[in-house]
Amino acid sequence: MKSLQNLTLIALLIAFLSPFSAQAQRKTEYPGIFSYEDPITLTSLDAISLHDRLKDPKAGQRNIDFGAQFRMRYNHERNHRNTSTVANSRGLTGADDDFLLYRTRLWLDATLNRRVHFYFEFLDAESTLEQHAPRGNEVDRFDIHQAYLDLTVNDRLQVRVGRWSLDIGSTRMVGMGEWGNTRRAFDGLQATLAGDHFDFDAYYLQPLRMRPYEFNRTNHDVSIYGINSRQHVDDETTLQYYWLAMDTVGARYDTLGVYWKGERGNLLYELEGAVQVDTNFDDTDHKAGFGTVGLGTDLQGSLAGQLWVYFDWASGSNSTGNGFHHYQPRAHRFLGNMDLFGRRNINDLNVRWTHDPTDRLRFIVWYHYFSLVNMNDVPYNTNMTPFAGLSPGTSGNSSLGHEIDLLVRISPTERLSFLIAYSHFFAGDYYRTTPGVPTSADADFFYTQMILEF
Repeated sequence: MKSLQNLTLIALLIAFLSPFSAQAQRKTEYPGIFSYEDPITLTSLDAISLHDRLKDPKAGQRNIDFGAQFRMRYNHERNHRNTSTVANSRGLTGADDDFLLYRTRLWLDATLNRRVHFYFEFLDAESTLEQHAPRGNEVDRFDIHQAYLDLTVNDRLQVRVGRWSLDIGSTRMVGMGEWGNTRRAFDGLQATLAGDHFDFDAYYLQPLRMRPYEFNRTNHDVSIYGINSRQHVDDETTLQYYWLAMDTVGARYDTLGVYWKGERGNLLYELEGAVQVDTNFDDTDHKAGFGTVGLGTDLQGSLAGQLWVYFDWASGSNSTGNGFHHYQPRAHRFLGNMDLFGRRNINDLNVRWTHDPTDRLRFIVWYHYFSLVNMNDVPYNTNMTPFAGLSPGTSGNSSLGHEIDLLVRISPTERLSFLIAYSHFFAGDYYRTTPGVPTSADADFFYTQMILEF
């Protein structure tokens, strides 16, 4: 009853604020690759890289700004809801659910002088009407989501310290997890050095231990650190080189990678690859890697839009859990809208078509074909746990299946946006031939989402 009362109050607030949402002042455009779970631009400074702020002539003006965002999403999940009856409770579980997620963000953004900038954000995320226990990224009541200080040492060097939500590079390794109702944040330190030919970001980060009804705490058992460098090429090209390491209890990973994205004439391309070494949980040597190749073009005529073809690969292993580790990425952004698989022991051949008939309307059709890289290994969930707790050598077939994602985005104003999406997963022969799989049935996912900023 209390949840329904809260929803009623929020709905009344939305009804009151909607006429004013178009008048709100936009601050930034979100950089990086297109991501269909980010339907509108965020006004918070977590969307601005530090090196961009160093070059902003207005960054030194004293200014205090307030902002807010409200998001509500209805999920209709068939055959892939988390359930305690399935080990690790993700992927095709045989469980259904219908529920409502809502999230409120309130922030204060203060530039005190040309050397000091402060940002504070409060977040409240809740799930209601569900039959099964919420996922770990769905509930975080009345918490401090971000609180950090930017200190500008000189025209080239800036330091950030505190708690913040961030993306690194393409976000295939580390990202803010915007799809999750709670979002992801880290405690730590970042230093940014702007150079003539390269910009460098150095990180030391520790994720949070999510405590739904208490303040989140730093998870000192996991540390992510490294350097991401951006080469100055031209306005159409992104070229980055990175070293990112992750230490966790019993294991350590070092990842060396390259990310390259750009265009030549009507050809669009995106390439990323990395090797990963060090030590597994079983004290064996860790040797793994991943690669992404994407080619795209701008279509004309009746099918006008942008067409991309991608192939994603991430290595597996003969021992469960020793394949590639994707750290803490924006997983929902790449490997299917249903979040059935993590970036380990996976092949994903996918095709995406995006069509914008107007500035306020977007259509997306995205197809995926998933298969195992190593038949001795198993599929992995987005949290890098083996699907259904299965053991190595149990896979009966490498074909995991096909997923089709359909999405419509409608933006009546600059501050108000709606998403309507449907996904269907056609279960492959893996599920029909592997002992211990919870179900071999197909899965469906339908959701509607509204975001309002003011």
